[in-house]
Amino acid sequence: MASIKWKTTNYPGIYEYETNRGKRYGVRVRYYKDGERIEKSKSGIRTIAEAKAVQTEFENLVNNNKEYIFENANLTLNAWNDIYMANFKLKKYSKDTIRHKENIYKNHLKEEFGDRQLTKITLNDYEHYLASKIDQGYSRGTVLTIHRSMKAIMNAAVKHEKLSKNRLLNVDIPEIQETMTVETKVLETDQFNAFVVACKEMMTKYDFAMVYLAIWGMRRGEVMGVRLRTVEFDHNKKVAHLSLDSSRTLRTPEGKGTKTAAGNRVLIIPGEGYQLLVYAIDKAKSIAKDHNTVLHQDDFIFRNPTSNKPWAVTRLNDLMTKVHAKYGIDVHPHMLRHSFATQATLAGVNQKDLQKFVGHGNEHMTNYYTHETKEGTEQLVDLMQKRFTEK
Repeated sequence: MASIKWKTTNYPGIYEYETNRGKRYGVRVRYYKDGERIEKSKSGIRTIAEAKAVQTEFENLVNNNKEYIFENANLTLNAWNDIYMANFKLKKYSKDTIRHKENIYKNHLKEEFGDRQLTKITLNDYEHYLASKIDQGYSRGTVLTIHRSMKAIMNAAVKHEKLSKNRLLNVDIPEIQETMTVETKVLETDQFNAFVVACKEMMTKYDFAMVYLAIWGMRRGEVMGVRLRTVEFDHNKKVAHLSLDSSRTLRTPEGKGTKTAAGNRVLIIPGEGYQLLVYAIDKAKSIAKDHNTVLHQDDFIFRNPTSNKPWAVTRLNDLMTKVHAKYGIDVHPHMLRHSFATQATLAGVNQKDLQKFVGHGNEHMTNYYTHETKEGTEQLVDLMQKRFTEK
């Protein structure tokens, strides 16, 4: 098959040629990179006006030192995500964070956009995709997570000169605006009191110590990740200083760093919490002794008496499931964290202080957890004193 010959036109860099469907135009732009002359061309253009527009676009990219866009024109999202994740893993994020990003991409983004070139993923297509996720019944939180993951991938492509700009920044779907308020279930006073009474009635003191730390706003993984070395007592003041520098998850039961840098913090636990921590450590030492060993500084303090192994990360969930089965009170560990933040806010606690106490990386996350209950501020001040100080 004979090659199609391009003929010059009256416009330098723009050419014309004949096809079975009529005249078509082509554009060539030449530029130098590292001393080597490179040519970029595009064919199949129907009109001279369109050819001029393409030529102007190409020349603007070259003049603004963005000719790298030509070199990455065929780069697909799959290919770029492989590079992006390789770089992401070098930053030493936790196993859970890496696995989460991989799952979001594999389960949501890959099928729809994976084989598309980065330059051909349009805002219109992307908005329709997110809207379809909502129509399929995915929660707003899930859709937001997908959106943030895609934004991060595309922003990295811009940073590493694979794209000239991220076209997906200004997504216009009201259902997933990032300023939305998410309703979170919290406990009212009577519900909380009933829950505490139920826990004390059916749990050992050792088990209740775990629950009590969750009541103080600690994450499940932080509670189950308390080690002997992280607890210091001031017996004169009857307070415990709890240093939180690690957490446990289902994938990292051996422990890992905290969820965020802000998660590294020291909590001062007074009153009943102090007494429970003293008891918990004595109990952990006793369990170790029963197994002819000692509790080491790096050992977790919440342990299975039968095996002397750390309780599973899900121990708190198991305890609360038993409470629900016996008393009909439905509470999960993170709900206690929600409730702590909400009640502290309504009690007038400074938001920056609360943010630091619960270990949020930014104030937005603290505000996410704060929702009004039916109780007034004056009652909540009294409630906070009754709940979190020794009577």
